[in-house]
Amino acid sequence: MKKEKNFVPSVKQKDWNVPQTLLKESNRTRLVEMLTAINKINDTTSYYIRDSRAREIMVDSPTSTILCGHTMEMANLEGFAFYERIFDKKEWPWLEKMFKGAYKIFYEHPPAKRKHLISCYDFTVQHVGKGDLVLRHKAIPLLLCDNGNLWLSLCSVTVSSQRQLGKATITNTETGELYEYTNGHFVLSDKLAVTEEDLLILELVGNDLSSEQIAKQLEISPSSYSRRKQLLLDKLGVKNLAGAIHKAHLERLI
Repeated sequence: MKKEKNFVPSVKQKDWNVPQTLLKESNRTRLVEMLTAINKINDTTSYYIRDSRAREIMVDSPTSTILCGHTMEMANLEGFAFYERIFDKKEWPWLEKMFKGAYKIFYEHPPAKRKHLISCYDFTVQHVGKGDLVLRHKAIPLLLCDNGNLWLSLCSVTVSSQRQLGKATITNTETGELYEYTNGHFVLSDKLAVTEEDLLILELVGNDLSSEQIAKQLEISPSSYSRRKQLLLDKLGVKNLAGAIHKAHLERLI
């Protein structure tokens, strides 16, 4: 398979100090089998693992090609070159600069904080028979090397809710910090992003728990939950929890 372009800051081979227990072929096989199974039970989202050390896609999904109207056989035959071919070539300069900016933000964070960073961007592909199609790509670190270098990323691809390219973002799901890509750079926004706690609240609301039950699950007071719930509604730009659940599904947060 043709290797991807390398957007990671230059590092020496010795710096890829991958935990030895994770290099075993049995562990790698389990990752591939698990992701392959997940991809088989859905037809709207493609999940794959990107290996930054080897600069290649570790496992792919037929969904990613189905979304574009192509066959998996063609993707397997061409490797990463397949995706380069169906991307809108006019977007490549923007994508390459954005990728480098995203890695810069990633490596500016302490290694212990990098696992909380999620990147998101829209891009255009050539769909067979339908012309341009906007897809949304999200990625989160799955495994880091011992020194904090990014090794494996879990990525997803879905059809975007946008009709045109949206801004690229990096979200810190621990703190709610949001970086927006503007004028060729990622800039820390004054907006707040959805955090891991927000996602938990959405999940508990979706399970039809009462406010008191949710506060107990979060181990906070009812008044604290009320404040956090209102902040979540403000982040999503909705008026009530029903609207929050709808927006979360629309944005594929849950």
